[in-house]
Amino acid sequence: MRILTLTSDIKSMQLYPRPERIFSDLEALGYRKEVPLPVDVLTRFDQLHYHGIEALNIAIAACKIKPQDRILEVGSGWGGCARHIAHATGATITAVELQADYDRVARELTARTNLNSRVEHVNADFLQLEIEMGTFDHAVSWLALFHIPRRTEYLEKLYRSLRPGGKLFVEDLYMIKDPEGAELDDFKQHLFPNSLVSENDYFLSLENAGFDVSMADDMTDDWTEFTSERLKNFRESREQYISIHGREAYEVIETFYSKMAGYFSRGLVGGLRIAAYRQI
Repeated sequence: MRILTLTSDIKSMQLYPRPERIFSDLEALGYRKEVPLPVDVLTRFDQLHYHGIEALNIAIAACKIKPQDRILEVGSGWGGCARHIAHATGATITAVELQADYDRVARELTARTNLNSRVEHVNADFLQLEIEMGTFDHAVSWLALFHIPRRTEYLEKLYRSLRPGGKLFVEDLYMIKDPEGAELDDFKQHLFPNSLVSENDYFLSLENAGFDVSMADDMTDDWTEFTSERLKNFRESREQYISIHGREAYEVIETFYSKMAGYFSRGLVGGLRIAAYRQI
């Protein structure tokens, strides 16, 4: 499978069209640009993973995040996960995002929620980012690590970034079976799977990097149902979405939601929720 070019090919994913679309959702509720935003309003729109803040609260509990903790997030998108964690716990978050346009919008949203003192946005390729050993108390990532190439390298980097005893919390995809024939190119375009590995290889790679897995939940059934319901609900809200974003924008998101529901329902991909310690 060809390794895709991070800085350009990731835009082939239908989940990552124009990031400014979130402003249209907010304006439809009466929150014009530059107007301060309550975090609990913004979380209705800024979560690009499954189950929104419910999933984030599980991570907060699993890591026992405290106000004095420093957290690293890899693949932060609009910054929604980082803002919720900072708001809910008082911890300080370094949110690393590859895509410059998403990082730019994330910075504006964070400023509008008055969380600049606790959320630092970094626009960078995580593989190229310099991080001192033992900088962070915890590292987190939601549906992002499977996009990044050189799995061994980035897991070792995550391990080194943590203090001894620090925890990595991840929700991620794993490969169940390869798509057949003509679907392979479509699969690569819509999923951007640079390090999508089997479930067994996922745990082996964590172990080889030095991590001690303390929690592992297979989320495949849950996420199969979630992606199916998400697609159904999105289609039912078609006219409302088109009235805010336009027909073409609806079709872009509907395509991605349909693809993901299909990948899960046909047993191509599965999901994992994992917590793992850096060994002392």
